[in-house]
Parts: sequence; C-alpha cells; structure tokens
Amino acid sequence: MKHFFKTLFIATILLGVFQSCSSVETGTLVTSDEKISSSLANKIIATAASTNDLDLINFDCSEGVLVGHFMNSQGDYYGAVNIELSKWNEQFPAAKAKAYSDTGIQFTPDDYFLDLILDTSVVVLQGEENFIKFFDDCSFEGDVRVTYENESLALSDINYNCSGKVKYHVEIFGDRVFLTGDQMWLSGGIAAAEEALLSYNTINNTTYTLDDVRISSVEFESPGGTASKAIWKSQMTNYFEDCKLDRDINDNDCINFKYPFVMNKINLKTDEIIPVTITNDSELNETFFDQFENLTINYPLTLVTINGDEVMVKSNKELEETLTNSASYCTDEW
Repeated sequence: MKHFFKTLFIATILLGVFQSCSSVETGTLVTSDEKISSSLANKIIATAASTNDLDLINFDCSEGVLVGHFMNSQGDYYGAVNIELSKWNEQFPAAKAKAYSDTGIQFTPDDYFLDLILDTSVVVLQGEENFIKFFDDCSFEGDVRVTYENESLALSDINYNCSGKVKYHVEIFGDRVFLTGDQMWLSGGIAAAEEALLSYNTINNTTYTLDDVRISSVEFESPGGTASKAIWKSQMTNYFEDCKLDRDINDNDCINFKYPFVMNKINLKTDEIIPVTITNDSELNETFFDQFENLTINYPLTLVTINGDEVMVKSNKELEETLTNSASYCTDEW
C-alpha cells in the first residue's frame, strides 16, 4: 500500500508536468504575428461587406437601359450616364472617357452610381430593392414601376451657409409644383424662399407655409471645379453637413479577397486546429463574427483590385497595410 501511494504521487507529479508542457505548447500554436488584431478584423469585415453599384448588376441580362452618374470621393460629379445593358462592355468605357473629356477628372468604376433602369417605355425601376429584383430574373415582368422622382428635403434641413442653387417646390396631390421658373441661389437664405412662396400664394390664392416647401436637388461647384449636383436625399444631407458632397476615401470597393482561401479555427478547449474554407464574402463575415481571436489565416493570401490585378500578401501586417491603403487601388486603367 505504501508503494501504491508513492507510485500514485509520482504519477500525479508527472501528469502535472505533462499538462504544464502541453499548455506551453498550446500557447505557442498561435504566435503574436499570427494573431488577428481587432483592427485587422474590422478591416477584413469592412472589405467583405463593402459593395458598389456595379455589384448589383447582373451582366447576363440584356434588356434595359441603365441611367446613372459618376461621383468620386470628393464630390466631383458627372451625370446622365446612359448605358444599354447589352452593350455595357463598349459603352461604359466610352462613358468614362466622355466624362474625362468633359471634366478632366478620371472617374473609376467605384465612382459609378445607378439611378434608374428603363425599359422601352417611359416607366422605370428606382431603388436598390427594385434593382435587385430586376437583376434576379433579367425581366421587367412583375416588377414595381414608378414615375421617377428623387426624394425631397425640407427647408429646415438646408444649410444656407453652403453655396449652390436650388429650386423650391410644394406638392399638390402628389405632383411637384415649383414656386419659380428659375433656380435660386442659397445665398439668398430662407428669406428668398419665403418671398417666392408669398408670391406663389398671392398669384394662386393658396395658403402654403414654409413647412410645405421642399427642394429635390442642389447644384454647386465641386472641389475639382465640375458642375456638381446632389440628387438623392442622402446626397443633399451629406452636402449640407459641411458644404461638401464627399465620402470617406476609404469607403470603397476597390480591393477584395480572392476566393476560396483557407483559415484555421482553433478549438480552445481541445487545441484542435480546424481548417475552414472561405468561398465568399458572406462566409467570411460569418466566420469572423465574434470569433476572430480563435482564427489564423493561411498565407500567402491573394486579393483582387477593381481592375482585376492580383495582390499577394504574406502576413497579417501586409494584409492590414493593404486594406488600410485600399483607396490606392481605386485607380482605373485608361
């Protein structure tokens, strides 16, 4: 019995030593260079989630005309970009070239925004939800069609310290009726809108108030010297925040992951390493959600730029630097 307890005691010590060694080994399974920081995780998720309007388009569709505009991160604008879907490969490059010829600004595919989809008649599809429905089956049949009217903005949302011109209107039975025939400068302030409304009420024997008056666009000169225009409610709101129609230069879709690629998921209870194959953006976001601490990336990893060029990274550091500088990949081939 004495020898039994002695043997049990030695076995217990050896087991403790083994577990201690195992723990040390487990700690070295993921090195500090392999660990994915929260900063890198956020950039990976943002890259996987980023889209532009080109991502909406199903290029297998051949019916319809796309009406859109170019607008870069500093607010340079070029409108009335009409492209037949069946002739996209010829007409889209031509539209970029025409925009450059007219403005001197090199817009990229990431600067393209889709406003409408037209069929052979005057009816249109408007809004991302309707765009998605159309591109799902490449058919206008059964889709909701509307007469195009961009959203309007109330006078209380206008920053009269900004430059530009607007056209005031009121809505009568769903139709927009403009108070004046010409646009008015914002420098005239709300007093100019009040004067236009007073004149309209007097002539038409109406009793509209300033609360009824709205605008549906604002035209101004962009930092690049182009004649720019905010035509969506979100764009007008953006412009009136600081008198600039801009967006974060890093808010782009100019570089993306090339799929598939493999990540390692570590079971912290068993130290088991499980390879996980990622095949699309949704899977990447789902895999990263609240568990990036348990993941490592199998390098080298390939990313694809907006022009189709491939960029290879070999470490977390290189990946974070590449994603941080995503705007540098927004340049277009000419």
